[in-house]
Amino acid sequence: MISLARRRWWSAAALCCGVTSVTLPRLVSGQTVVVDGPTAVALPTLTPSLVVRALGFANQRPLRVRVQIATSVDFGAGSLAVDSSFSTSDTTISVQITRALPSEATVYWRASVQGAFGAIAESPITGPRTVPAWLTLISPKPNSGGIFDIRRPLFVWQSARITPAAGPWTYALEILNTGLPEVGVAGLLDTTFRVPTDLRANASYRWSVRASLPNGDFVRVASSASFSIVDPLLPTTTILYQNFPNPFPSATSFNTCFWFDIGQPGGTVSLDVLDLRGNVVRTIVPGLDGVTQFPAGRYGRGAPGAGSNCDSRFVWDGTASDGRTVAPGVYVARFRSGTGAPTFRRMLFKGR
Repeated sequence: MISLARRRWWSAAALCCGVTSVTLPRLVSGQTVVVDGPTAVALPTLTPSLVVRALGFANQRPLRVRVQIATSVDFGAGSLAVDSSFSTSDTTISVQITRALPSEATVYWRASVQGAFGAIAESPITGPRTVPAWLTLISPKPNSGGIFDIRRPLFVWQSARITPAAGPWTYALEILNTGLPEVGVAGLLDTTFRVPTDLRANASYRWSVRASLPNGDFVRVASSASFSIVDPLLPTTTILYQNFPNPFPSATSFNTCFWFDIGQPGGTVSLDVLDLRGNVVRTIVPGLDGVTQFPAGRYGRGAPGAGSNCDSRFVWDGTASDGRTVAPGVYVARFRSGTGAPTFRRMLFKGR
């Protein structure tokens, strides 16, 4: 006889009128349940197909079948992603999952079959299996950014496979500059998009994609690092751009980065961080190398392939010239050059 412990997930024992247990019909020798599904640990799709085979039940139809997929091996109620019951006269049943399993979850599945005479057989538990990510950002690289010398870069992402009955995926793309939306487009069906208008040069951007299914399920993934648009031509004017991140430190950087352009023909540069009383807290240029003379060009950007949008020579880590950490608050970046350009001042906000 099947133990009550094994049958508990199918039906609870009766507990009334002094009855404390229920005796279910015995299984006939050879009655078993097998569930065939993807054998690799990593599932190839968010909506896998399973085949339930009820062996030895040919003379006990109709059958009552229950299929469960859970994120916990104990199949607790809070872990159930699929819990489906149905009747059938077939002993080999194809089950197509039509709702996407939880993104990047670890799942297990099992099935049970009850014959017309009441006997219940359960399959072994299959798992663990890992569910693919619903959505992955590809380019610009979400964790390291990058530098682009074109004003209309190609954005690329990918979604995990789903059965046609669950789809299609639709996408909304958002591109942000200094935290504010600059480009937003919805209703995309492709996983690539090239912006139809130029992004601003010498600016830093982040991006995000929202992927949605017809049933209302969705996921949003945002880049954790910035990518930069640079103009490959030499600048004609001298300017200090707003530092970033600002405020700092941020979730992705302990430092704040300075970008500046030196126009033709070049000149002498100084860059200092001041407190609100005008006292110099830290000198960025000249740095340890003592360089003050800069030819015309763009400075502060990370080198291509370096995995950072910042040149480490032109960052401030929130410390004073003597190495002590300064108090949180408002500071001023002062940029002066010998190119005839005015003095530039930018507000810095230092947290914690």
